[in-house]
Amino acid sequence: MTPSSPAPLTVIPPVSRQVCVVGAGYVGLTAAACLSHLGHRVRCLEADEHRLNQLRHGRVPIHEPGLDELVAEGMASGRLSFLDDTEQALRGAEVALLCVGTPPQPNGEPDLGHLAAAARQLARAAARDLIIVVKSTVPPGSCEALELIVAAEARAGVRIRVASSPEFLRESQAVADFLAPDRVVVGAEEREVAEVVVSLYPPGSQVVHCDRRGAELVKYAANTMLAVKISFANEVARLCEALGTDAATVLEGVGLDSRIGAAFLRPGPGYGGSCLPKDVAGFRAVGAALDVPTPVADAAERQNVLARESVTDKLRLSLGRLAGARIAVLGLAFKPGTDDTRDSPGVAIARWLVAAGAQLRCHDPLTGPMAGLGRWEPTPEAAVTGADATVITIGCEEFRHLDLTALAERMAGHVLIDAAGVIDLDAAAAAGLSVYGVGRGTALDFHPIVWAPLQWAHPVAVPTC
Repeated sequence: MTPSSPAPLTVIPPVSRQVCVVGAGYVGLTAAACLSHLGHRVRCLEADEHRLNQLRHGRVPIHEPGLDELVAEGMASGRLSFLDDTEQALRGAEVALLCVGTPPQPNGEPDLGHLAAAARQLARAAARDLIIVVKSTVPPGSCEALELIVAAEARAGVRIRVASSPEFLRESQAVADFLAPDRVVVGAEEREVAEVVVSLYPPGSQVVHCDRRGAELVKYAANTMLAVKISFANEVARLCEALGTDAATVLEGVGLDSRIGAAFLRPGPGYGGSCLPKDVAGFRAVGAALDVPTPVADAAERQNVLARESVTDKLRLSLGRLAGARIAVLGLAFKPGTDDTRDSPGVAIARWLVAAGAQLRCHDPLTGPMAGLGRWEPTPEAAVTGADATVITIGCEEFRHLDLTALAERMAGHVLIDAAGVIDLDAAAAAGLSVYGVGRGTALDFHPIVWAPLQWAHPVAVPTC
């Protein structure tokens, strides 16, 4: 049966609601703090005792600009609290947001076990009708399955409905993204449910209302599209390196096309983090489950691996060997402004270098030391001291403003792999450094002519009639 289009939503004036948020990770904590800032009364349910204790004492366990202030504001106003008792967290709540992790399994499919357990927990504790809003990234059909699960667990006379409203929060910009979203996606067949969900968000937000399967697929499709743009930029960069031209200029020319846009169209060591790798894998898993090929997503994932491998290839080419080489890796988070190292290109590159026998010293402005990645250093200067080569994996401000002359003096070698595209080439050359970037080629590359030399310019006989 083909689903019908959802009915248009009625605009509801701003209203303060009682909300339960399940999970105080990146998504849940940001949602809870922002909802309390918008005037809702929020009880955040967190099972991890250590994290719960931190939050109750006003300590935010993740790095996210602006989040500390919003948590403090919410707790001071009494609109935000942190609990480990489900019945207490649900007391008076009309809506519960599920912000539980759905990590990928080895086959790429998400593990929904924690999500189902949390939904059951809510259903058993709910003393009144409840709308469960799934913020977690899940494959299409998950909300329908959860609704069947909670219906079997709910108390007599209690009706629980499940809606989808995926999050689109960028780490290091999550607060701004929640309070000024470029769109709010709500998947709910019942207009009443959709209107309640929309009323949680900032007034005036652009709303996309669809069925639950559509909303669930939006998240996968959006992140896969971003991954495709990043992977395409790296594919262009590889061509530019082979041709000896500059990918930055080529991609600027591409991105100025209004049909394409410049966002995410920059080469680098590939994408990482908690969303894009997981959601590309999830998108491909949905295709596999439906027996629908996903060649574009498949290619994006493969190109992402090649982007990371190209960094180690440049090191091997410039140093002649990796075994025994002393290498400084600057950047272990997956991008600037966060301490998240999940699926980080920098971590993957560091692990490959260790496996190849290199001696590593690592530094990152926000992360801490990581087991198995060599020696941790508190500053970039300490990390590069005595290094044969330095690798920069993220474009944070600290690395953009490195003193290149001092860096060159501290290093034993002169090789600098700028995978993030943050180093001024003229300044680096003046400091005596050999910079190998992404999409700029290297001094050791041979750039062949693509076509057979001038074959097309040879005169040919023009047939006569």
